[in-house]
Amino acid sequence: MGAANHFYTSPGDPPSKQAILEAALRIFARDGVAGSSIRAIALESGYTNPAIFKFYRTKEALALFLFERCYNECLAVLKVALGRQDGFVSKLRAAVRSLTGFVDAHPEAFFFVQDNLRVYWPKLPKQVRKHSLLGEFRRLIEQGRREGRVSALVPLEIQLAAMTGR
Repeated sequence: MGAANHFYTSPGDPPSKQAILEAALRIFARDGVAGSSIRAIALESGYTNPAIFKFYRTKEALALFLFERCYNECLAVLKVALGRQDGFVSKLRAAVRSLTGFVDAHPEAFFFVQDNLRVYWPKLPKQVRKHSLLGEFRRLIEQGRREGRVSALVPLEIQLAAMTGR
C-alpha cells in the first residue's frame, strides 16, 4: 500500500494520513460513503480508527475533505486545458481530452466526485463554489454560440445538460 504523493494529500502530511486518504478514496469510490465504515478504512490503510480520528472528526468530514480536493483537481485540469486554446472547437477537444485523461489517471477520484456532487457540493465553502465545472462548460457553450458553432435555437440549459449529463 505505501503512501504516495497524490493531489489530495499535502507534501507535509504524515504517511499515516496519506495512507488513510488513499484507502478512504478507494473505499468511497467502490462502496459509496454510506456503504463504507471507518473500520474498513482503517483496515485498508493499515492504521487504527483512532489514527483516522486524529485527522478527521467523522467519516463525513473525511469524505468532504476528499470531495473538495478531488473536485478542485478535476476543475483545475479542465481550466488549464481550456486556457491553452482559443476557439470553441479546440477548447471542446481540449476539454474532452483533459477530462478523459483525468478519468484514466484518477478513476476513483472522478467517480467519487460524480457520485457525490449532490451531497457534497452544497457543503463546500462559498469560495470554492464560485468556480464550477458547469460554469466552465456554460462559458464554452456560450463561446460556441458566439462563434456560430453551437445553435442558439436550443436552450442553453438543455445544451449544458446534454454536454455534462447533469
